[in-house]
Amino acid sequence: MTTHYYITGVWKDNQGRITDVMLHTVNNNGTFQTRGKKNNKKDVIKLIKNGKVIKTLVWDYPGWNLGAVVTYETINNEEYLRSVKDASTKNNLDNSLQMECFLD
Repeated sequence: MTTHYYITGVWKDNQGRITDVMLHTVNNNGTFQTRGKKNNKKDVIKLIKNGKVIKTLVWDYPGWNLGAVVTYETINNEEYLRSVKDASTKNNLDNSLQMECFLD
């Protein structure tokens, strides 16, 4: 399965729901664009629906470690980004960098 994008951080609303993510494009050789782009969750869910594979990428000094596959689910007609259910606590979306601290 070819990975198309990595998520390295999230923005959340005041209820703790992910609203945006820091998305990085994966190059053909498996490296990734270090300069990510803030994308809203609806656009990311659209990428997933269109067959793109997105995974979390977790900073673990001295470098990045590949995390979990990102998917989505619908609850009460609202779509939410989620890590696959068997993801460890370390590599799931809830433990991604909280980007509000860095940029908005």
